[in-house]
Formats: sequence, C-alpha cells, structure tokens
Amino acid sequence: MLNSNPTSEKLSFWQLLEKTKIEIPIIQRDYAQGRKDKSEIRDSFLDSLFKAIDNDKPIELDFVYGGRKSDCLQPLDGQQRLTTLFLLHWYAAFKEDKVNENKNKLIKFTYETRISSREFCNQLVEKGINYQNLNNGIKARKLSEEIENSSWFFLSWKKDPTIEAMLVMLDAIHLKFGTSNKLWQKLINHDHITFQFIELNDFGLSDDLYIKMNARGKALTEFENFKAKFEQHIQHEPFLSKTFSNQIDGSWTDLFWIYRNERNNLFDDEFLNFFRVMATSYYSFKTGTGKYFDDNISLLRSKETISFNKYLDLGCFDNEYTNQIIAVLDKMSIGCSGNNSINKYLKDSAFINEESIFRDVIANDLSYADSVLFFAYSQYLNYETNPSNNESFSQWMRIARNLVEGSRLTYYNNAQEYAGSIKGISNLVLNRNNILDYLATTSITSISGFLSIQIEEEQLKAKLILKGSEWYDAIINIENHEYFKGQIGFLLKFSGISDYYGKNHHLNWSVDENELYFATLNRYIDKAKLLFEIKGISYFQNYLIERALLATGDYLLSKGRNHSFLIDSERDISWKRLLRDDNDKRNVLKSLFDRINVASLKEDLEGIINQFDNVDDWRYNFIKYPENIKACGTNKLIRYNEDQDILLLESTTTSGYHREYFSYSLFVKIEKSVTSPINYVAQRSREYEKYFSIGNNDELKISFVDGQYKIANRTPDNLSFFKTTEDVELFLIQNGFLLAS
Repeated sequence: MLNSNPTSEKLSFWQLLEKTKIEIPIIQRDYAQGRKDKSEIRDSFLDSLFKAIDNDKPIELDFVYGGRKSDCLQPLDGQQRLTTLFLLHWYAAFKEDKVNENKNKLIKFTYETRISSREFCNQLVEKGINYQNLNNGIKARKLSEEIENSSWFFLSWKKDPTIEAMLVMLDAIHLKFGTSNKLWQKLINHDHITFQFIELNDFGLSDDLYIKMNARGKALTEFENFKAKFEQHIQHEPFLSKTFSNQIDGSWTDLFWIYRNERNNLFDDEFLNFFRVMATSYYSFKTGTGKYFDDNISLLRSKETISFNKYLDLGCFDNEYTNQIIAVLDKMSIGCSGNNSINKYLKDSAFINEESIFRDVIANDLSYADSVLFFAYSQYLNYETNPSNNESFSQWMRIARNLVEGSRLTYYNNAQEYAGSIKGISNLVLNRNNILDYLATTSITSISGFLSIQIEEEQLKAKLILKGSEWYDAIINIENHEYFKGQIGFLLKFSGISDYYGKNHHLNWSVDENELYFATLNRYIDKAKLLFEIKGISYFQNYLIERALLATGDYLLSKGRNHSFLIDSERDISWKRLLRDDNDKRNVLKSLFDRINVASLKEDLEGIINQFDNVDDWRYNFIKYPENIKACGTNKLIRYNEDQDILLLESTTTSGYHREYFSYSLFVKIEKSVTSPINYVAQRSREYEKYFSIGNNDELKISFVDGQYKIANRTPDNLSFFKTTEDVELFLIQNGFLLAS
C-alpha cells in the first residue's frame, strides 16, 4: 500500500484494515449517512450492500482517496462509505461471534474528529454488546437501545452528531441484515464489496488541500459523482459511453454554463434536475402503476436528494433513457457556445415557451401538466433528426398544448393521472409529423390521460384547418388567446359548426355554407376577445358582465353546497369550466353573446341589466345592486338553499363571515338615504341572525327571516313584520329614519 504513485488499487474494507489503521481526520464533516433526514440515501446504500452480500451481486463503491499522517490513513474522500462499512463489519462480528479473533483489526478504525467519536468506536469494538440479548430477531428492541443501555456508554455521547448518526445506521443495518446467514464470511470475502483506493501520500494532506478539494467533506460535487457513476453504468455500451462522455464535457456543458448559478458559477443542480425530470417522465412511461408508484413519483418530483442506486432500482437509467438524454440535449445545445439561451425550434411560443419551460425543468419546478407538455416537446426532439424549421413540430406542440390545457381542470391531481397523459403522448408521438391528418381521419375516441371532449374538439379543428389556410389562421388566432389556450370548443358550438358535424359526421358543406360558418365563427371570436382578457373575464366596473349574464339566465356553477358568480382560475367554479362544459349554463353565455355587439359592448351590457324588471326573481337584487356580488368574497360564493334563503359568503363556509342576501340588499338600497347611523352586522354562524341596525344605539334591527322582513324596535317583544321592501321603506319614512325619495 505504500506506493509512491497515485494509482488506484481495488480493495475491500477488510483488506484496507489489514494494511493500515484508518483515522477520519478532524477536517472531515460529521458522519452523515446515519442522519435521520438521510433515510433515502441510507436505505438505498444498504440495499446495494445487501444485494452484494445476499444475492452475490458484487458492487464497487467508486473511489476512496487518502493519504498518510503518522502511521494512519486519513481519507480525503470516502469517509461516509468507510464508516458504514466499519459499522457493518462490527455488526457481523458480534452477530456471528467473530469479535475476539478480529478485534485487533476492527479497532484500527477510528475518528480524529472528536474525542467522543473516537472513544465510542473504541468501546464499540472492545466491549460492544451481547447479540443474544436481541433474541436473534429483528423485531426485538432496537440495537441502538442495547448499546445505549450498556454500562460503557456515556449519555453525553448522544450529543455527538457522529455517534447519533452511527446509532441510527446500526438500527438500519440490524433491520436489513438481521436474518442474513454467513454475513461475516461474505464480508471478508474480497470480491463482494470493493472500492478503488488511491493513496495521495506524495501530495501532502495539508488542511489547505482538504479545504480546496474536500469542501464540507466532499472531494467531488454531487453532480461529479453522478456523472462518474453514470459513465460507469453505461461503460459496457461503447457507443453510448463514448458519446455521453464527450458531450457531457463538451456542448452540454456549454449549454448549462449559460444557466449556471451566478453566485458560485456552478450548474450542478441544473444538470441533475434535467436528468431527474427526464427520469420522472421515463419512469412514468415504463411503469405507470404499481404499489409504490405514487410514492416513487412523489420522490422523483421532490427536492429531496436521490441516490444513483435509487434511480437504478426504479429502472430509470437503461439504454433507451440514455439515448433520449443524448438526443434531447444534443439538439438543445446546438450553437450554445457563447449564446445566452437554449437552441429554439418553434416560431410560436404560444404553444410552448422553450426558454421558460427549460428554466423550470432545470429548477425542478414543473407542475404535472407542464411536465407532460415538456415530455411532448422532448419526445419530438428525441425522435427527429432535424427539427429545425419544421412546421410539423409546431403542429405537434399545438396539439399537445391543447390537450394538456383542455385537461387541466380535471386531470393532474395525482401521479396516476400524470402517468396516463405521459402514456397518451408516447402513443400519439408516433404520428407527430402528420398529426392533423391523423386526427382528422382517424376515428379515435380516446387518448390516454386526456379528456374526450378535448380530443373531439381537436378532431373537429383538424378537419377545419385542412379545409384551407383561412380556417387555420382564424383558429390559431383565437386558440392563442392567453386565457383560452387552445380551448375554443364553445365557439365551435356557438357558431353551429359542432352541431353540423354532429348531425352529418362530415364538413363537406357547400361554398356558401363555408362562407356562412366562417363568418359566424369570426363574429363569435370577436365577441370572445372582448369579453375575455389574458387572465380571465374582462374587467368592467360594478361587475357589468356578471350582472348582464345573470339577467340573461342562471349561469352560476356549484362547488359543494355553494354557487359562484365564477372566478378566473379554479377547477369547479371558473369561467374556463363554464366555457368547457356543453350544457344549459353555457347556453346562457351564448345568449349573452347573441345580445351584444362589438361596437357597443358596454352600452349593451348596461341595457340588458336595466331591462331586467322581475322583482320576484331571486336574481333581481344581484342584477340591480353590484354590492351584493362584491360581498361574496374572492371566490364570489353564495349559499343558495332556496329562492328566499340565500347567504353571501366571504369565505367558503358559513363559519366565516357572511350576510343574508335580502336584508343586505335593502341595506345597500337605503344606506345613503337614512337619517341616522346605519350598520350591517355580518355573522360567523348560520344560527345567528344577520341584520342591519339604524340609530345611535341600534334603535332598529332589520333582518329577513322566513320570507319576510322583521324589524325589532329595541326590545325583542316590539316586533314588526313586512312582506316587501316598499313596506319597510314606508315604515322607516313614517318613523323619521328614511328620507322620502
């Protein structure tokens, strides 16, 4: 081992102990593999060791670097692995009664970091435990408890993070190897678990060298380790191995350098996140189901560190995955040297913003829906040799965008739905270069992971687009509206095109019919652009659109026991939901479209509101008094039980503040005409009466109960009841509380 040249030597832990004493130096960090928050790394590493021992699958644990200080080897890199191997050997020795004959070697592993860590390792070997006290079963008390209850164990040692981590690791080792047979013999067999040892003795292990090479106890960054393991993993595939190695140190580095962390000029996290996102979609494509699928997807999409072995266990890094990584990164990195972005292929960023989504990928910050969209993008790059200036690429991403956006309201709540869309894209990508023809001519009824109504819409639009460029321009023009994002099925319905196709199963209409339907669609498109802005419904003071629409019909959507005047973004009560579902609620919107003109929108909306005069309709006060809608909180919710039992909710439940609709409407109507102080009292329980008071000392309390207005005059017994607001107003005028109009 006293070789003066820094060449590697394949050794087992036992062989290393046979040659030298091992001392973890002070400069090294505390033992980390046993930390409670490192369970995934710990379990993965132990799983690999277990397979090597019990399944006779030899494993090589990469490089261990070290040099001499006095008569000891001090690891520069490999402390974590060496400590775990020491604990495993110690465990096997006590488990199989091999301690006495091997104590002299086991004692050669120690820590310089703290006196407590050094003494613990020494006592662990010298005195240890009686393994029989564990009843030879892995379900008995924890191994750590047996150690902590030993007479030689000092309670103060529990404050040492290295000792604490060792105890956690020993419990994990006991759980993993408690039933293993001939563990000791297999461990000291030099072929099962090995590493490449490099002695750096000639370099001089000064503290400065540690600090430069081994910041926070690591000789290599996480990405450098990942890269080395990946290259080792594919070394048996010469072409893949050579291509991967060349590119990862060449053009790919040029690409990720552009997106580096400018504080430290590193792009390790960005590189790892790209591999991670690609692995997540690939794992979903390959698996999609299974007992642990949801948990594995959650792990892959999390910010938690994932070991290389975990990726291997999940089957993420096979040759197909490697080929995809190479194909996608090669195309993204073309021409990146000195440039400030990835290579872009699409003219229209409305389908996918290539720059933005790449930044989200390397930040590991994608929603399920955006992950599907990026998967569609990366798959095209994967399959196509030259995607540049390719109109088919644009059409492919347009369809992918439309399918994803059209399914957001329903899907992407969990890993299974996400995986369904991944499989759907995987099947559809086979038709990537003739996607319009495929949709227009194939009688498909479903695509995995996407809503059938959106699929039907895409089929119909494909048929229209193939009729001529004017149809394509019109459809793209409204599809790329930031709020609609490809969902224009409501306009196809309003213009009669959907009904024509539903009745005839074709669009082989006459020239005159073509002009008529085209003109009709464009009229509705123009109105849609007026009523909807980038983020949702167009803004008009006093809820003009909502009130005019309500005057046209009851369009409110329900969520649980509540109904909403609709908000811009939500699964159940959004304008997107109203636009999507073909039902009577959406027909109300069509009726409004038919009553307005582009040139006089505001005037038309006001006219519709003013024309509504049915005072007996529950909608009347909402239509006439915008304050009622304003009182319904950010979600614009009401609790509608029946026509005369309506609550205006500030939150989602009646345990939050809420008002009673009819009393509040009267309050709004007379507020500016009363001669005394007036105040509305909202409540936080349905059981409490909602009312407004008039007078300095709440002289009158006015509420609406059981279909009539109730006025309490100071005492509970002095009550008056009225059927109409006019009767209440007359009472207030006669008693000097309200000015006559």
